[in-house]
Amino acid sequence: MLPDPDPDTARPGCVTATFFKQSPPDLITWNEAAAVVATSPHPMSARDLRRKYKAADRPTYRVPGRRGEHVSRSVLLEFHRDLVNGWLTANGRRSA
Repeated sequence: MLPDPDPDTARPGCVTATFFKQSPPDLITWNEAAAVVATSPHPMSARDLRRKYKAADRPTYRVPGRRGEHVSRSVLLEFHRDLVNGWLTANGRRSA
């Protein structure tokens, strides 16, 4: 039987894996996302944002103790920018 590793001398795990296991710190609801996008020259409703975002297979998150889906504000704004500029293909993926 191997001894338990000392936490002070044990090597840390993969930093990238730890990063991707955590949810982003800038999570917002769909209504908040629509309010953020409403300030742009190309506003969209929460329903259209949700439909197009999910069709493009982008990540959504659940927050314990809070109702509904949440999305990362920065990822959503990048998606909206790409969508408005025509940089996405028909399936919502970024064109090369």
